[in-house]
Amino acid sequence: MKRSTIKKALGVTLVAMAVVTFVFRGRISEAFGPMEQNESQCLICHRERVEKRVCGSKVRDDIATNEYSDWIDSFTPSDHQHVWMRHTSYYRHSWFGSTSIGCGGIATIPRIFEQRSNIGESESQQLAAKFHKLVREQSPQIDFSELDRFTKVVVEDPASLLKSDNSN
Repeated sequence: MKRSTIKKALGVTLVAMAVVTFVFRGRISEAFGPMEQNESQCLICHRERVEKRVCGSKVRDDIATNEYSDWIDSFTPSDHQHVWMRHTSYYRHSWFGSTSIGCGGIATIPRIFEQRSNIGESESQQLAAKFHKLVREQSPQIDFSELDRFTKVVVEDPASLLKSDNSN
């Protein structure tokens, strides 16, 4: 093969790679570049928020509803002040580096939602209101061990939480 043919082929290949890199630079950066993604949930309505930065630029900031937030919206004012708690984080420090993941979360609203068939709609709404009160009283310094205890009682003996309201 002639030297000039090799140079042309190499030149075409380099141009093609440059074009592909330019066209797909966003996806390449997102897949391999430094990034940080934080997923949060509102302790009041259980909406999910996703914030993502790639190479230092914000590329995503979305709030999504779900079956729990739809249920909460049926009896809670939609203009409430969100109490965001981070539950999952993804972080990649450098290009082509590994991604670290941290997970957590408070499952109280889903547990109350699940209790609806056992204790009734009205009682479930009362439990949610009691949980909302607990969160608001603690905000902005949330005692996660107290929220965890509340969740355990919701699962094990939700009637006891309702009794404490009725006895006052």
